[in-house]
Amino acid sequence: MIIYVNIKTTNMSYKIIQSKEVVFSPDDDRHILIMKENNEIIGLNYCQGDDIEYFFEQFDEIDHELTEFYLSVKYYLSGKCELERINQAIWAHFDYKNRFFERKTGFMRS
Repeated sequence: MIIYVNIKTTNMSYKIIQSKEVVFSPDDDRHILIMKENNEIIGLNYCQGDDIEYFFEQFDEIDHELTEFYLSVKYYLSGKCELERINQAIWAHFDYKNRFFERKTGFMRS
């Protein structure tokens, strides 16, 4: 589902300049916000579960830390498509944050 699109016209053709898309990944049970500019990801966020209203209320903004993490590791990910690579990055980022918290506090977050 594309939420909004800025379109530029050139020679009677249309080009998507910026898009904000929300996709549901059933295998990972999460909604993912993907913001692109000139077909390059500029922002990501996600929420576990299938409650789309909760997602729009709480997670409709870019998670800059997750986005920077994805942009740093995307070339090392092995997914066949962009969504698979995004999901791999989300799992890796989640694990990194939990392990970082555990090293700092001695406790694992749920």
